Amino acid sequence: MQSKKLAAALAAVGLAVPGAAVATNGMIMEGYGPIAAGMGGASMAYDNGTAAMANNPATLGLMANGSRADIMLGFVGPDVKTPLGTSEADAFYMPAIGYVKKQDRLAYGVGIYGQGGMGTEYANGDMAQVSVGRVIFPVAYQVTDRFNLGGSVDFVWSGMDLKVGAYGIDFADGSDFTGEAKGYALAAKLGFTYTLSDTLTVGGVYQTAGNLPDLKDGSYKVVGFDMPATVGLGLAWQANDRLLLAADVKDVLWGDSMNTVTIYNNGVPVAPFQQDWDDQIVAALGVSYKLTDALTGRVGYNYGKNPIPDEFVNYLWPAIMEDHYTAGFGYAFANRSELNFAVSVAPEVTVTGTGPMNEGMVIEHSQVNWQLMYSLKY
Repeated sequence: MQSKKLAAALAAVGLAVPGAAVATNGMIMEGYGPIAAGMGGASMAYDNGTAAMANNPATLGLMANGSRADIMLGFVGPDVKTPLGTSEADAFYMPAIGYVKKQDRLAYGVGIYGQGGMGTEYANGDMAQVSVGRVIFPVAYQVTDRFNLGGSVDFVWSGMDLKVGAYGIDFADGSDFTGEAKGYALAAKLGFTYTLSDTLTVGGVYQTAGNLPDLKDGSYKVVGFDMPATVGLGLAWQANDRLLLAADVKDVLWGDSMNTVTIYNNGVPVAPFQQDWDDQIVAALGVSYKLTDALTGRVGYNYGKNPIPDEFVNYLWPAIMEDHYTAGFGYAFANRSELNFAVSVAPEVTVTGTGPMNEGMVIEHSQVNWQLMYSLKY
C-alpha cells in the first residue's frame, strides 16, 4: 500500500507549515521555488521571486517596486529500495507561501518554507520521518545602484517520528502534519548581489546552522541532530533580452552538523546512530529563455556528491541522491499574475554498506519531484 503523507499543516495564523520530505542534496532541497528549481537550483544572483528568502534574500533587492505574493505546492516522490523492501513513503507534499514588498531601495516580507528532511516507511513497521521548516523574515536594501545587501531572521523548527523494532524505539504522533519529538531555534542568513556590468551579476549568501536543540517528546530525546551552515556564490548572465544563464556553487557543511545522532529513553541511551557525514559541494547550472512575451522555458542541472560515507549509510535515512536534471516554465497571464512550474528527475543511486552495522546492505534511491507556484503582483 502506498503511503501518501501531507508534508504540511495549517498553522494557527493560517499559513502553510511545511513538514517531512525526502530531500535531495543530503537533507536539503535541490531548489527552492520553481523558478530556481527549473534552473537546477541556481538562485544566487537574479530575481527568483519570494523564494529568494530561502535562497539569497539579497536578490529581493532586484525586484521591481510593488508587492508580490507567492503560493507554492511542492511534491517529492522518492523510490527507496532496501533489504527490508521498498519504502512505502513515496509521496510528500510541501506547501509554502511568501510575501515581499519593495519600495524604492527597501524590500521586506515574510514567508514559510520547508528546508528539508528525510522519510522512509517499511512493511515490518520500521520508519523514520524527519522534517525541518522555517518561518523567514527577510530584508534587502539597495546600497547603491549596483550593490544589494540582504538578510533574514529564521524561526526554525524540526519534528521527528522514529520506529526501529531492533532497538525497541517507538515514538510517533500518528499525524501526517507533525513529529512526536520536536525542537525550535533561531537562525539567520546574510547575502549580497553586485552588478558587475549591464549583463552580469554576482551574488552570495551565508546561512547559519539550524542551531536546533535536542528534540524531545517526553520520555524520548534525540541528541545530535541539526541542519548545516551553508555558503553559496553564484553568477547570472543576461545574455540578451530573452536568454539568462545562471551558475551557483554551495558548500554545505554537513561535517559540523551530522555526526552521531543518539536516541535516549528516560535518560538512558538506546541507540547511537553514527553518521559522520562529509561536507558537500553542490553545483547548479541553469538556462532560462523567454519563448514569447508570456512564456518562459527553463532547464538545469544540479550535482552534489552523496555526503554519507558507505560505512554509515542507513536504510532509515538514505539521503544519497547526487544528479538532478530539471526543467520548467513560467507563464505570465498579465502584468499582475503568473504561474511557474518545475520538475526534477534524480536518477537512481546505489550504495552498498561497508561498516560493521550495515555491511553488504544495498540501498537504491531515485526521485521525481515537482513544484508549482502562483504569483500575484500588485
